[in-house]
Amino acid sequence: MSQPVSVRMPLREFIRSSGMISIGVALARLLGFGFSMVLARVLIPEDYGFIQYSLTLANFVALLTIPFGQHVLARFIGGVKDQPEDLQAFLSTAWIMLLGLVGVTLLVAVPVLALIGRLNLGVIVVFLGFTLHFGYYGLARGFLAPGRLTIAYLGSNVVQLIAIVLVYVVLRETSPMPALIIYGASYLLPIALLQWRHPFPMRFRLALPDRALVRRVLKYAAPIWASHVAYILYAGVDVLLIQHFLGDAAVGVYALTKTLTMLLSFVPTGISTVLLPRIAAEQRGGHLPLVRNTILASLGVNALVLVVMVIGYQPFIRLVFDEVYVVPLIVLLLLALSEIAFGVHGIVTAVLLGSDQPQWETVSRVVVVIVSVLAGVILIPRWGLTGAALMMALGGVAANLTYLSLWLLKDTRHAVVHVR
Repeated sequence: MSQPVSVRMPLREFIRSSGMISIGVALARLLGFGFSMVLARVLIPEDYGFIQYSLTLANFVALLTIPFGQHVLARFIGGVKDQPEDLQAFLSTAWIMLLGLVGVTLLVAVPVLALIGRLNLGVIVVFLGFTLHFGYYGLARGFLAPGRLTIAYLGSNVVQLIAIVLVYVVLRETSPMPALIIYGASYLLPIALLQWRHPFPMRFRLALPDRALVRRVLKYAAPIWASHVAYILYAGVDVLLIQHFLGDAAVGVYALTKTLTMLLSFVPTGISTVLLPRIAAEQRGGHLPLVRNTILASLGVNALVLVVMVIGYQPFIRLVFDEVYVVPLIVLLLLALSEIAFGVHGIVTAVLLGSDQPQWETVSRVVVVIVSVLAGVILIPRWGLTGAALMMALGGVAANLTYLSLWLLKDTRHAVVHVR
């Protein structure tokens, strides 16, 4: 494959694209919160906690497929999207690799889940839904198609909410399993409609993949997989430890507030989604001003959101749900700090991945897992949900301090070499 052509995205287009995705993510997350709101209102905390625990398990099952779609597809497509022959060569190989990853995952996950007594149809359907969604996510991200990415994101959440209202409010279902099946299957319809009406330029060919290309993709993907494993461990370890020490009901109460603080991820998600393929297409240095400005913009918006959240949190939970779902304000603040910290981390990570430096993210994720697991095992049995929220905040701070330390170490090494 030839080297990527440097094609700079104008600043106005970057702002428009990242803004569109931020708004789309915000609307999708609000719809997703509606999904959680309906379930929290009609199900007891134990059943709502079971759903959140199962979604966490599905993320573990999708350890190989989610990062391949979300980052690897986006990175390589972003580099060759204007070179039809190289693009088709990559896509032909990528689809075969993705199907192989799905097969390997099922061969390993099904017996393991059965062995630990957690195998159910809902987890498998959600895994397949995640794989489909992030595969399309990577396509849209790589082709710099924020409109289609936003529609796919919103569409799945609309389908989820409508189906949940129909099943749990109209038909008065009380079992948690249909919610998991709805969640996983909801990704199919909007993506199918988008590919029918506005398909991406790609073809499926059953042919032996290019071995050199496979090696190149695997070399790039290996540290991303490692960092994603660390990320999922960090993102899900709170739920796993709460379920282990405190039970499903505590998971349900905690997960509702954690879902609410995800409002703070909207702007940094939009920025990082557009930033990676832009950096990959440009293939040049000097990104520090762009990173600084986008981080400051993200922090400014999130500061305003956090003020509104702190003022309205307790009245909102009591009005819409029940007193049992209200957690101490310190839990909300610590979870919010975690989201803000990882928003900054995500922006920097997008630049690193676009610059073919995924090893930095891997190191930061490993550090986060070590800090979080140790903190969680110590803090959750002692302080309950407050300990879980503190664990998450410490993980977010550790992630950014790791990047800062690596950057300072790199500058120190360059200075030493220059002196020599």
